[in-house]
Amino acid sequence: MPAIDQGPAPVAVRTRVSSRPADEVRLEVAGRKLTGFDGITLTMAIDSLADSFALTMPYDPDRSDLRVALRPFAYTPCKVYLDDDLLLTGRIEKLAPKMDAGERSLTVEGRSLTGVLVDCGIEGDLDFKGLTLAVMARKLCKPFGIIVHADADSEQFTTRAECGQTVLDFLNSIAAPRNLFLNSTFQGGLRISSASALTQAAPVAALIEGQVPLLAVSASYDGTRRFSSYDVDAQIDAENVHGHEDDTAVPVHRPTIILMKDMDPDPNATARRARMEAIAAALPITATVSGWRTPRGQRWHERQSVTLKAPGAMLATERKYLIAEATFRLDKSAGKTVDLRLVMAEAYAGKPLGVLPWA
Repeated sequence: MPAIDQGPAPVAVRTRVSSRPADEVRLEVAGRKLTGFDGITLTMAIDSLADSFALTMPYDPDRSDLRVALRPFAYTPCKVYLDDDLLLTGRIEKLAPKMDAGERSLTVEGRSLTGVLVDCGIEGDLDFKGLTLAVMARKLCKPFGIIVHADADSEQFTTRAECGQTVLDFLNSIAAPRNLFLNSTFQGGLRISSASALTQAAPVAALIEGQVPLLAVSASYDGTRRFSSYDVDAQIDAENVHGHEDDTAVPVHRPTIILMKDMDPDPNATARRARMEAIAAALPITATVSGWRTPRGQRWHERQSVTLKAPGAMLATERKYLIAEATFRLDKSAGKTVDLRLVMAEAYAGKPLGVLPWA
């Protein structure tokens, strides 16, 4: 049965002897604090506008407090914590109850407040003249009550948002060609940040096949995602703009043409970005580690860097990777694990690749 704290106790007594965090996940919703989940999935990614959670608990339909806190289609505001760390501010978007052989359970799912920007379209055509991405984002986010933070944003644009286009699609059409990320903050706001600094982070762990905490590695070398040349075309202010980049590592003729609404002032930079993204997509790597913290005791999270050497997954050369996504899991069979989606950081920063892991 999930534990529910309906208010502060008269006297607060600390009973934890160890200073090490307990790694307890807590869902705060409608004035309640829910803990003691049987299943947990928390996903945070640098290339996703909204983080997400799925929490499974026993369900007692006679508990009025649960019925009040968890109502279908209420889009109830909530916060998710790991111990005292706020991980996500969002809304509950899906409830999935299940009754089987006398057992009752409920899975609660939701996303950051920015999730609505992924789903909802722009109401009416909008023309923007001489505005930065942050200013445009604030205009589009205002009806949803979402605050915009810009770590990297100076270029001004004249562009048009089309009716029905999702807010994410419009903003990303400007951000992606310029190596800018659109993320959610812990408080549920929209964050605009640059990918250029991602290659500078020092590794927080060395993951090596056969050594703790590495449990498993999966990789795929997908040649269908790469091309011998990348041509990007756009029409900006009635002018045709063209960018080109070759991938000399592809030994056969495999050209691709990408039509874009917008691109970097240097169109070849956009083509280089397309090439690097294709390389990242062609080499998806997932490393599963035991526990929710690094060997140094830090919580795993996206934007960290690690080194990885796993000859069994054809990753024989140790090199540094960026954690693009961290998915925390808890289940009865495997306990606490984290799936780390790893990419070569250069792919996001638009820089030449360094050491190739299969070399």
